[in-house]
Amino acid sequence: MRNARHSFHSQMGLTDTFAYQDAGGSQTYLGPVIVAERGTPFALTVHNGLGRHPLAFAIDAQLVPPGTNDADFPRTSTHLHGGNTRPGSDGGPEQVFVPGSSFTYSYDNNQDPAGLWYHDHALGITRLNVYAGLAGGYLLRDTPGPAGTGIDTGDGTHLPPPPYEVPLVIQDRMFNTDGSFAYPPNPELTLSDGSPRPWAPEFFGDMATVNGKCWPNLDVDRGKYRFRVFNGSNARFYNFKLVAGGNALGFAQIGTDGGLLDVPARLNKLGLGPGERADIVVDFAALPAGTKVVLTNDARTPFPDGPVAVRRGGVPLREIMQFSVQGEAGYTAPLPAQLRTQPMTRLAGLPTAATRSMTLVEVLNSGGVPIMALLNNRAFHSPDITAVQGDTLEQWELINTTVDAHPIHLHFTQFQVLNRQRFDVDNYLAATGFVDPATGLVTPGHGNSVPVGPFLRGRPLPPPANEQGWKDTVVALPGEVTRIRVPFGAGAAGGAALAIGSSFKGEYVWHCHILEHEDNDMMQRYVIQ
Repeated sequence: MRNARHSFHSQMGLTDTFAYQDAGGSQTYLGPVIVAERGTPFALTVHNGLGRHPLAFAIDAQLVPPGTNDADFPRTSTHLHGGNTRPGSDGGPEQVFVPGSSFTYSYDNNQDPAGLWYHDHALGITRLNVYAGLAGGYLLRDTPGPAGTGIDTGDGTHLPPPPYEVPLVIQDRMFNTDGSFAYPPNPELTLSDGSPRPWAPEFFGDMATVNGKCWPNLDVDRGKYRFRVFNGSNARFYNFKLVAGGNALGFAQIGTDGGLLDVPARLNKLGLGPGERADIVVDFAALPAGTKVVLTNDARTPFPDGPVAVRRGGVPLREIMQFSVQGEAGYTAPLPAQLRTQPMTRLAGLPTAATRSMTLVEVLNSGGVPIMALLNNRAFHSPDITAVQGDTLEQWELINTTVDAHPIHLHFTQFQVLNRQRFDVDNYLAATGFVDPATGLVTPGHGNSVPVGPFLRGRPLPPPANEQGWKDTVVALPGEVTRIRVPFGAGAAGGAALAIGSSFKGEYVWHCHILEHEDNDMMQRYVIQ
């Protein structure tokens, strides 16, 4: 990890950034895409060679551990997001190392082929380290031949291979006129000296970047492309569409966070929360040379019900990138009707060891201004640590009492979405004891999560077809309970195959992947026993 200066656009000045560089590499933002093979372990040594933080002005002293100096000596921790890793190699928020030191991670790669990613996870400063550039793609391939399915090897046997396979790391960013990063402070919260607090509930940039370039163009041949799409934004949700000449271009989603779907899901739009990934195939074969296809977005900020108009506080980002169709023929092999040689194990209906009520809450001050977000109304360092038994299957009910959507990420595992259902938020909150009757405000540390059953409204709705795969990050919508089935080890389904192939014991975390929420303080520990 090094400081660098990066060109986001030819008409902008250079930006001070962080980057992951391989030996002798020249990467100036993000990191190289690591390509790993299923069943082939390796060790990854990460050296912290960082200096002055490009976003030192946005460090919030209330969020970082006492005695740290992240402005000049940034703490880092590299997390393999979606990885079925052992606790010591998870890259958790407190597994940090400082400039001049290194950390070696052991990756067994004992899980389904998938589009994972790696990014910084240092406690209290994740949002700034990732913003500065500490993120990169990690593509786990299948093993060719009898040892694997042979369907996701990257060799073009079934799916578009490189150069027709392209990672797209999509992030929103904001810049000053000199090209440096901007990260506006929070005008609604002030410090003791009267200055605005550096932390804000969400960051929404006004410029789209893809693989470190603002509003880029990609020339494409007339054929199929496999795009490995990463939502690497701090807080922005996307609702993507492909538009050519005013008409929507359909596409197929073939995979989710944790691997391939059983069959392609035909779509004309794609929603993606922070931390989520989508594996999609777009066919440009029928488009004449010279056609411009624009990747658009109409998701609101905050999602899903924030304002649209800028004058009302919205930060729309309507165009993301462009594809220009060339005259050459590309990859034209048909997309397989079946993406897996064996259908994935369905967790719905299997016996569970426990059902847990996990509540998402937002804490406001007396003026109605958000000051933090919590899980189960507990701070990160609360002694209340969820203990689960290894190699068991649990149902977690993510009960969102807030007005915004939250992408909830569990380390170590890959789970499945069961359903979503509306509930009576006010009466549920009253039953938890989270709310102080005297103030009417959620008070951190008070009360306990309770079963949501008595407060449910309507019928549960199953996930859409493109969400019926393995997931490590799920969008919990406001006023809804999102039910997920979570295996805590490879043996959790009684011997049936899961996306994860290893079982470990130890401590992990689960959290909201809006990075401003994760840093303050929407993250909890859990331990596998």
